[in-house]
Amino acid sequence: MTSFVTPPGYAHAMPRTRMIAGLALAAVGVALVFSPMFVASALNRPHGTHAELINLRATWGGSVLGLGAFIAWLPAGAARRVWVAGLVGWAMTGIAVGRAVGFILDGGPDTLQWAYLVAEIVIAVACAGVVRRAHRRSEEPPPKG
Repeated sequence: MTSFVTPPGYAHAMPRTRMIAGLALAAVGVALVFSPMFVASALNRPHGTHAELINLRATWGGSVLGLGAFIAWLPAGAARRVWVAGLVGWAMTGIAVGRAVGFILDGGPDTLQWAYLVAEIVIAVACAGVVRRAHRRSEEPPPKG
């Protein structure tokens, strides 16, 4: 029976590769956040109002930004709850960043845009709480029994 021997340096290759891939994807997300007209023409999406431009920045650029940040952040061997909370939290953070950039660059956010931003922040904070609690539990010593 042959056993697999990990080559020297290989153990750090996957996290490094994941970090590079995540940061590259996040950079694409940033580019999309700052290029709503490119997104609109590529996807044939409406872009005539402030709200439509903000949504293009948030939903397309922000989502890709958040996904890239999640991939770069993802801890190896994370529990499913941490993985899911991290994915949702980073996605909402990216979307909120894209929306906030839209508020600054496009102006004219309506009440619905503000409601979306608040909801995205609340969801991101809740997900961060789930991740933090899971991290604290993993550091607790096992009960003596």
